[in-house]
Amino acid sequence: MLQAIRDKFTGVIALLIIGAIAITLVISFGGMDGGVLTGNFAAEVNGEEIPAINYQRVMQNQLYRQQEALQGELTPELQEQIQRNVLEGMIRNEVVKQFVRDAGFRIEDQRVMQQIARQEVFQVGGEYSYESYVMILANQGITPEGFERDQRAQMEIEQLENGIVASSFYTPAEYRRYIELLAEERVVAYLQLDAAELAPEVEVTDEQLREFYETNAEMFMTDESVRLEYVEVRVDDVKQGIEVTEAEVRDYYDANSDRFIAPDRRRVSHILLLIDDETDDAAVAATAADLRARLEQGESFEDLAREFSQDSVSAEDGGSLGWATPGDYPEAFEEALLELEPGQVSAPVRTEFGVHLIRLDEIREGTQQAYEDVREALFDELRTQAAIDEFYAQAERLDDLALENPGNLAAVAADVGLDLHSIETFTRTGGEPLGYEPALVDAVFSVSVLEDGENTPLIELGDERAVVASVTEHRNATQRPFDEVRALVEGTLRAQGAAQLARQRGEELLARLDGGESFAELADEYSFTVPEVATVTRATPDVPPDLLMAIYRAARPADDRPEFHGIGLANGNYGIFRLDEVVPGRPDMIPQQQRDQRKQMLAQQSGANAAAALIADLREAAKVVVAPGLFDQPEPL
Repeated sequence: MLQAIRDKFTGVIALLIIGAIAITLVISFGGMDGGVLTGNFAAEVNGEEIPAINYQRVMQNQLYRQQEALQGELTPELQEQIQRNVLEGMIRNEVVKQFVRDAGFRIEDQRVMQQIARQEVFQVGGEYSYESYVMILANQGITPEGFERDQRAQMEIEQLENGIVASSFYTPAEYRRYIELLAEERVVAYLQLDAAELAPEVEVTDEQLREFYETNAEMFMTDESVRLEYVEVRVDDVKQGIEVTEAEVRDYYDANSDRFIAPDRRRVSHILLLIDDETDDAAVAATAADLRARLEQGESFEDLAREFSQDSVSAEDGGSLGWATPGDYPEAFEEALLELEPGQVSAPVRTEFGVHLIRLDEIREGTQQAYEDVREALFDELRTQAAIDEFYAQAERLDDLALENPGNLAAVAADVGLDLHSIETFTRTGGEPLGYEPALVDAVFSVSVLEDGENTPLIELGDERAVVASVTEHRNATQRPFDEVRALVEGTLRAQGAAQLARQRGEELLARLDGGESFAELADEYSFTVPEVATVTRATPDVPPDLLMAIYRAARPADDRPEFHGIGLANGNYGIFRLDEVVPGRPDMIPQQQRDQRKQMLAQQSGANAAAALIADLREAAKVVVAPGLFDQPEPL
């Protein structure tokens, strides 16, 4: 549980340091000077240092993530590549931070603190806790001032990015061309020569089998594995021995009575005026003000909602949104709602959905839940709390005993009163019932456990399990005997030969089709069914993806003369198709909502490309000096 919190927080810190604009980390150290600098820094960008401690924190996080993804040790070359990628990302982030600072982007203190308060890692029971905030930062070696400075820089970068994206657009001609390509249809006749049907025709000798087996030994290796003994402590097991009295549950209910008051419910109606990139904000504001004035003059809210509201669902019901509890609506909407008395209508309120006129129709105050209604849940909750406390106590004792009794888990199990379990085969991809946990795999295959006979330290498996383990037998990876894998070797060779044969026959067939013969004339000779003419789109599901891609890459037939094309497919088959016609997509055939969504997506993509181009320009113009020897030695995991 504690590790989960640490992992989550580390991810937050890494995100804040790397920055908010998503970029591809590219190795581009050309133009960096190697001059000698003093001070604890990783790099200097335009005269400003990137602290070494920040670089170390992000780099270690990335190394851990890559090791977890690859489920094994990282080579020194890959570790250095990751180190360079991390530094390049931080350099690019630094030049952007400098740009937004010099360009005058500013975020108020209040907005910074609101952003921090919304982060779950700093919340206790769903509410922001300043004490938790300070403690978590201190555990990471970070001051609140430094963290808030990084948070402010990230928000300023987001301001820049949002401004670039918001100013991006597609011209009508560009968008029409995009739709024509997106919805383009192609009229084709296609077939596949099935390699599997040709496999029996492939001749494979014993000599070829042996040669393939010896040449491709890595394909036929057993996994490196160990036999494990382990002792496990689980919250669920501990919980079975926990007893809670009725008096304890009753006292807990009385002491926490506020917890069991249901929140107030509000019945709400609204009139929504949508806003998008093509909307005139001033015109929407004027419409909202006019509607509110008409409401104040006594016109029916329901009638105006049916006529003007652009929320198609609620408009039919006079604007009614039904009953809501806190958290159901956007922040600005809820703030305005809480200020209203039943029957009142708010001033125009803007959210990400548009501009609202909100009416509070009715309030139902929250009621106290009776003890009998929550009794069973509280029994379980108190048992769980007690079990978690006992779980940590047992886990700590288990960890201490495992350290004191290297290689003797039987004694450890007896001392803590837990069972000693074993796993016959545990590999670098884990093994049931422990599954795959990177920390456990790393510990089991470490030198101290694998060769020196020590026990692993305590390893948490998810939130409610923890184990210590020891290796009782180690088995190196070895090549499986030929007789054991003969069928696999033969199947592999036959599949390769069949794919080659399918391609050979496909190319012969294609040449004859190009020479003027037809599918019908060659069907019997090449054993295929004459294909029917079909209209395909970019999303046609029953055409293999690589064949569909080839169909759409093919040039439009010249002078409306059908053309034949061939392609070797990933499954070993050979595909042949005749392209008869290309039909441009029609924008009017795509629903307006989908067209609007596509247009917004393209504008955002264009903005993201513009942001990436700005970053590239800033990076190229930056004066960067990397600390000498920064990449000389791979950083330890």
